[in-house]
Amino acid sequence: MLAGYAQVRSTGGDLPVNPITNEPVDKVFLNDQGHDLQQLFQKFLMGAIGFSQGTDDYLGSDVDGKGLKASNAVDSEKGYSPLAHAWDEAFGYFGAARNFNDYTDDEIASKGGREDWKGHHDTNGDGKIDLKTEVNWGHSINAAKRDRGSQDSAKTDYTKEAMDHFIAGRHLIQNAGETLTADEMTTLEGHRDTIVAAWEKAIAATGVHYINDCLADLAADTLPYADYAKHWGELKGFTLGLQFNPASPVTVENFIAFHNLLGEAPKLPGQDGFDTYATDLRAARDILAAAYGFDSANVEGW
Repeated sequence: MLAGYAQVRSTGGDLPVNPITNEPVDKVFLNDQGHDLQQLFQKFLMGAIGFSQGTDDYLGSDVDGKGLKASNAVDSEKGYSPLAHAWDEAFGYFGAARNFNDYTDDEIASKGGREDWKGHHDTNGDGKIDLKTEVNWGHSINAAKRDRGSQDSAKTDYTKEAMDHFIAGRHLIQNAGETLTADEMTTLEGHRDTIVAAWEKAIAATGVHYINDCLADLAADTLPYADYAKHWGELKGFTLGLQFNPASPVTVENFIAFHNLLGEAPKLPGQDGFDTYATDLRAARDILAAAYGFDSANVEGW
C-alpha cells in the first residue's frame, strides 16, 4: 500500500482524499480510510517482533533447550551460557539502557529531567553514546510514558518492576550451576512472570491512552483527520501485539471482541456506526481495564 501511494505521488496520479476536507491527503502513509500506515505497521511490528521474541521465545519455558530451559553451561569462547544469552536477548527486546533505574520516567520519555539524560546518557564518560547500553528504546520508553501518565492516587511503576526483575533474574543465572535446581527455576520463572506482566501492562495501557486520544478526536468540533488516523493506527498496532504473549490475561474471546469493537479502520463521519463509535471504544477500553486490573483513574487519565 505504501509503495502504491509513493508511486502515485511520483507519477502525478490521483491522491487519496481526506474525507473530512475533501482535499488530497498530504502524507504518503495516510490513506482515505482512516489508516496511518506508518503508525499501524510500526506499532504492530513492535509487538510481533519485540514483544513476541522477548516473551514467547527468549523468556518461554515450554520448549526444552530454548528460553528458560536452555543450558546454563558457559561457552568457553563466548563467556556466557545459552540461558544467559536468552535472558539478555529478552532484555534487549524490552529496550532499556543498562542503568535504566538511574533515569527518571521523564528522562526515559525525553519529557524533562537532566538535559543529558533525555533518552540516553554517556554513562561511562567516553564522549560517545553506546547504542547497545546507553540508550532507551521502544517498549521501555512506552513503559515510562505510562508510568509518568498514571495518576497520583494510582501510580504505576512498570519501568522499575521490569528492570528490577531483569537484574534479579540475571544475577540468579550468573550464580547458578550448569543446570538450575527446581527452586532456582521456580524463582527465575517468577522474575520472568513479573517482567512480562509489567511489559504487557505497559502495552495495554498504551492502548488505553490511544483510545482516549481517539475519543478526544471524536469530541472535537471538526474531526482532525490526520491525528485521528495516527491515534487509531497506534491503538490498533499496539493492541494487536497483545496476542503474542501465550500467557496473556486477555482471553482469545476478549481479544476478538476488543478488535471487533475497534474494527479494521476507524469509523468516519457518514459511515454506519460512526455515531456509536465512541461507545464502542469505551467498551473496548473496559475490556482492557478488566483484564489488567487498571485503576479507573488511570483508565480515564492515560
